[in-house]
Amino acid sequence: MADAAAVWFDSTDTVKVSGSLVLRMTGPVLLGLAWGATVGGAWLALPKCSPEWVDAPPREGNVREAWPLALSLAILAGATAPIVNGIAVGDLPQSWTTFERQMHLVAAGVAAFGGALLPYLLPPRTWSAAREIDHIRFGADGRGGAFLRYEAKF
Repeated sequence: MADAAAVWFDSTDTVKVSGSLVLRMTGPVLLGLAWGATVGGAWLALPKCSPEWVDAPPREGNVREAWPLALSLAILAGATAPIVNGIAVGDLPQSWTTFERQMHLVAAGVAAFGGALLPYLLPPRTWSAAREIDHIRFGADGRGGAFLRYEAKF
């Protein structure tokens, strides 16, 4: 929904031919944020846990980090947002300078890079739940018994 609203806003003639540079630059920034949040949040919104099995970290600790994937998705969003912005805007007004045309691409890319990292600050419920499950452990101890543990690190 945010993507559709951003494309509509960015492509309206009222925004494209506005006398205000700030209003004209708002379109690619909003489109970049929406596109980045979609690219960055798509993977986070997928189910992360199986109802039959919960992965346990290896003995050396949890070696799977989330930041490499987050950075990769942010770069992907930043690289593709100018293309999406160009498709949404369509024919550019002749009154725009070359600098303004360039800044439309840069603004969309930078906003998309930031927008792709936004879902990590405000995570979807599925990713938050998967991160909470990582804190719960059930297993056997060396003396033939069992344990249930919840870990919190700070």
